Amino acid sequence: MWTSIGKAILRFRYPLIILLLAITAFLGWQASQVKLSYEFTRAIPTDNPKYLIYQAFRQKFGDDGNLLVIGIRTRKLFDEKIFNDYLKLQRDLKKTHGVVDVVSVPSSISLVRDEETERLRALPIFPDTLLTKAQIDSSAAVFLNLPFYRGLLYNPETGAWLMGVSVDPKIMNSPERTGVVEEITRRAESFGLKNGVETHLSGLPLIRTVVSDRIKAEMGYFLLGSVLLSLVILLLFFRSWSATALSMGVVIIGVVWS
Repeated sequence: MWTSIGKAILRFRYPLIILLLAITAFLGWQASQVKLSYEFTRAIPTDNPKYLIYQAFRQKFGDDGNLLVIGIRTRKLFDEKIFNDYLKLQRDLKKTHGVVDVVSVPSSISLVRDEETERLRALPIFPDTLLTKAQIDSSAAVFLNLPFYRGLLYNPETGAWLMGVSVDPKIMNSPERTGVVEEITRRAESFGLKNGVETHLSGLPLIRTVVSDRIKAEMGYFLLGSVLLSLVILLLFFRSWSATALSMGVVIIGVVWS
């Protein structure tokens, strides 16, 4: 039987080679369409009670994986130059593609009682314009007297200030998130360098983007390294470039088909 199969292969070797190359080319094109998933896989079943509680929490309070935070540490935030640059950073971030909203000191609000309607009105503490030192000091006094923001947007003991950047969840689950996170990071670091302020970034959008991009890059390095390592090993075994090339061809075809 094996003799007959061998003779058939030799007899129809050219059509079989053409068929092999055609199938390999098709599967190679299919392999080029493989993409990295940007969504986290579920670690527990969807009918698990804890998972259902988590989904109910998300529906009530919103998604928890689209907030990127920018932290700075300075005792001079309310200096005229630094605060106006901080205000400009907030405006620029709001204009960034994919950013839904920005929460920070310049966007803070105060609840004021309306005597006519006897209702509370939400009014901005800091005007959304270029501010003078007197305006900044006046608004800062109001802001610092509101205990709600203490420990949330700032820490008076350490001089730390927080800015929360909300990113569109749809973009966070797509390849676009890399560009969005890079733009936010660039603007934040530019502000820090310009004003000599220590700047830190964190949050799930940043962590997920950095990790996924690193995995994507390392997959390419690993594939290239494995090919080169296989080439060296085969060359040491066969001591022949033709035999090594033939063996590598079989290996590469097997990888593509897989």
